[in-house]
Amino acid sequence: MDREKIISSYKQYFNVTYATTKEQRMHAYHIRYQVYCKEFKYEREESCPDQLEQDEYDDQSFHCLLIHKPSETVAGCVRLIKPSPKGEISGLPFEHCCLEAVDKQKMDVSRLERSSFGEISRLAVLPAFRRRKADGKSPISIPDRQKLIASGRDAFPLISIILSLGILSMLLNSGLKYGFAMMEPRLTRMLRRYGIIFSQIGDVVNYHGMRGPFVIDREVILLNLSPELHELMGAIDSELQSSLKSKKL
Repeated sequence: MDREKIISSYKQYFNVTYATTKEQRMHAYHIRYQVYCKEFKYEREESCPDQLEQDEYDDQSFHCLLIHKPSETVAGCVRLIKPSPKGEISGLPFEHCCLEAVDKQKMDVSRLERSSFGEISRLAVLPAFRRRKADGKSPISIPDRQKLIASGRDAFPLISIILSLGILSMLLNSGLKYGFAMMEPRLTRMLRRYGIIFSQIGDVVNYHGMRGPFVIDREVILLNLSPELHELMGAIDSELQSSLKSKKL
């Protein structure tokens, strides 16, 4: 998909927004319930009687929503967990669940300034927006590029790229230097083709599926983006900032 078609498709079908109100955040929590609880069974449905998947990190997170314009449906979500204020939650989710998987030779988290990094998590897209046969079984669409090319269909993963650029925008505007994430290696390989480069810093473990610890450094985000994504990144960043208006996260 060329640059003009990417931008045109994005503007025609989608927009992104920070979830700054309770109602908006409820949309994110309900998507997470549908995907993480009902579909993939990563979290217990019984723990979410209100059909809202929430945890203790939500109050210290930036939340981003993906809106499908034609249907006015909230199609996907992701969050960036900020460093915990002093005296509140100690550590980020990956530190509690998967820190032993991190190779200290590649990244010694204990030596980092606590205020310099956050965690990207709860990336989810509703099933209706990732039902192509070539899509892998995952909370976000990871299409099989070779199958799509062979079938003559467009192999550009628009929804995955939009949410990923939303993540990068949130990270850049947060002031954080590093964004950690537990990710499927095949997702990082797909993103790398477009210049969205997460570095693997440890072993793959069974955590909501087979995932490994990855990190992205704010200093290399814009340097590596492919040309066709630079304009899309600008459009997404502009929409996110506009959604804040006078609100301060």
